[in-house]
Amino acid sequence: MKKTFFATYLDPKILFFPAAIFGFPIIALFVQDASISRQITIPYRAFIFFLSIFLVLQKKGSNSRNEQSKMQTKESLFLSIFICIYSFRVVYDLTYNNLLYKEPSEYFLNWFGICLIPGIYCFFLDSKHSEKYLHLSWILLYISSILALLLIFQEQGNAKFSEQGRLAGESLNPISLGHQSASMILVSIYNLLKKTSNDWKHRKYKLNILSLIIGVLLLFSAASKGPVFATLGAILCYLISLKKRKFNSLKIVFTIIAFCIPIILLASSMNFGFLERLLSFLDGADFDDTNFIQRPELYKKTIKLIANNTVLGYALEIPDYGYPHNLILEAFLTTGVLGGSLFVMLHILAGIKAIMII
Repeated sequence: MKKTFFATYLDPKILFFPAAIFGFPIIALFVQDASISRQITIPYRAFIFFLSIFLVLQKKGSNSRNEQSKMQTKESLFLSIFICIYSFRVVYDLTYNNLLYKEPSEYFLNWFGICLIPGIYCFFLDSKHSEKYLHLSWILLYISSILALLLIFQEQGNAKFSEQGRLAGESLNPISLGHQSASMILVSIYNLLKKTSNDWKHRKYKLNILSLIIGVLLLFSAASKGPVFATLGAILCYLISLKKRKFNSLKIVFTIIAFCIPIILLASSMNFGFLERLLSFLDGADFDDTNFIQRPELYKKTIKLIANNTVLGYALEIPDYGYPHNLILEAFLTTGVLGGSLFVMLHILAGIKAIMII
């Protein structure tokens, strides 16, 4: 008997991945007061944590073949070594390092409780369910994007606009919102391009066009450069793949430009600061606000610490400044040359596989 929609998507094995990756923005957008945000967000974190343990234990007791057995030994080894090195750094710094900003429990729970333990279940994801993962991800992204859109009409949102020139919530920062919007755009494009038996009906064409518009608007409203560049890179890969499939890439490029320009102009008319931030990045003035250290100066401090602590790394953070705002530099800062090199190799391998999938 065919499962109903709810029976299918409330299956913990299907629910986990979309909820773990895209569920938090929905929860975070209900936070109206940052001082009590954890009363809302901690139950979500706990749910993902215990669900991941439940699913891993369930897999451990199962004889069915899983995706872990298909992983290449080289990538598994790289990842395992990096996890061990970084875990040692976290434990060491929490025991002996007095330079950290937050309470030790913050770092411990973030790494082991929010990242590592839930992430272990990703080894067991089954590729045969990829369409279901994607479909539920699209639904969750749609919900969170609609909620984010409502921020524009709230006083809280307007305060963020006047302060930063970018969209954000009390518990959802502009970078996270930007990456959420980038995911919304890419999933919508995938839904529009994929072939199905009953094309227009199964693609839900109008809903995907609407989600694409919302995604682009929120992407530029968040005014975070990284998600924009990541989206453009992924779309470039899409265009290359379409060219190989004999599509007219030039026509598609002009269509994308014609589609995006009105939305970007709309975002600009709402006083979002993406264009200003991009121009300041190009002329070297990445941050004019005195609340932020200039990125080049931050990178110089990080590189100096890495050079003086090449083998074992320095610490989880830079004294007086926090994290380096660059994942590659942070990997070398925290885990030294071995961990940093493994981190870079893992990203290169993942990037190659992602491009091949596209």
